[in-house]
Amino acid sequence: MIGKIKDYFSFNKKERNGILLLSFILFFLILFYQFSYLLKTDAKTDFSDFEKALSELEYANDSPQLKEKKSLFIFNPNTLNDDGWLALGLSEGKLKVLRNYQKSGGYFKKKEDLQRCYAFGDAFYNIIKEYVSIPEIDEPEPKSQQPITTTQIIELNQADSLDLISVKGIGSFYAKQILKYRNELGGFYSFSQFSEIWGLEKLDVEKIKLLTTIDTLLISNININTATIEKLRNHPYLNYKQAKMIVNYREQHGNYHQLKDICEIKPISLELFRKIAPYFQTHD
Repeated sequence: MIGKIKDYFSFNKKERNGILLLSFILFFLILFYQFSYLLKTDAKTDFSDFEKALSELEYANDSPQLKEKKSLFIFNPNTLNDDGWLALGLSEGKLKVLRNYQKSGGYFKKKEDLQRCYAFGDAFYNIIKEYVSIPEIDEPEPKSQQPITTTQIIELNQADSLDLISVKGIGSFYAKQILKYRNELGGFYSFSQFSEIWGLEKLDVEKIKLLTTIDTLLISNININTATIEKLRNHPYLNYKQAKMIVNYREQHGNYHQLKDICEIKPISLELFRKIAPYFQTHD
């Protein structure tokens, strides 16, 4: 019996070699399986479409009441502050995406460029696109063959009377009126505001736009969480009743968290909010 078992487990030379070869193959297969993860490369996933869709979904999920209160106003996307973006309805998460985009060198030359930034979904872009205002600072080409002279582009929010008088079409009277209204406002954010200045009815604003520019970063902002009634009423876009209501609402409900919160006040219409938004903020 023992002999038969012995015969069963005894192999000739050819069989031993085969077993040895098979053992080596199994050994290498086990090693390959154990370390195969080192040969794998992580595939990079393109999340661009997902981020765009997420942005649209985030905006679409706003409640109907909030959508009704989306506060739109003319703005420059390159210079608008955080409060301004939040007032337009951009979420804090998407605002961070925007700021990261700008820190990495992102700049909007025309409103269509906003579609390249993942902070804006198509739904949000379609709502704000008509309010995007990006000043053109390129000098016009001369229409005649006369010798070309260097024309300095005047920035209206920091120009003095001499700077303004140097602009063709603006005399001393126009310069005085422009400076007076600019100081009352805290700065200009659009050339359309020239129509609000008394005495400038005959001024050719289209020609002035070719020789001047507006930097909205130079606008003097008013903190609505600390401003007095007197401070607010002195702004050309607010009267005493509106200024008082803004302060009263703040005293009753606490500080404003977002600029668009003032739309809760009945005397502040959406049209008025769009005009005053560039001049107010909720922090210093």
